[in-house]
Amino acid sequence: MLKNKMEKLKTFKVEYAVLKNNTLVDKSVIIKSIDDPNRIKKLAKLDISTKERIFIQDVKILNVEAV
Repeated sequence: MLKNKMEKLKTFKVEYAVLKNNTLVDKSVIIKSIDDPNRIKKLAKLDISTKERIFIQDVKILNVEAV
């Protein structure tokens, strides 16, 4: 998806919360993306939903910070 972009990719730490098996889980993930907040949130939600095996709607992004 980002292969056609000639912009430099930055590393971001994304903290998130999910409700899994009636338990609130707070974790973080590190992703590489361009410096666009909407793109970062979209990619993070997709990555987290795939990793945690839950629906995208159940992912809540708490914090995004550059590493």
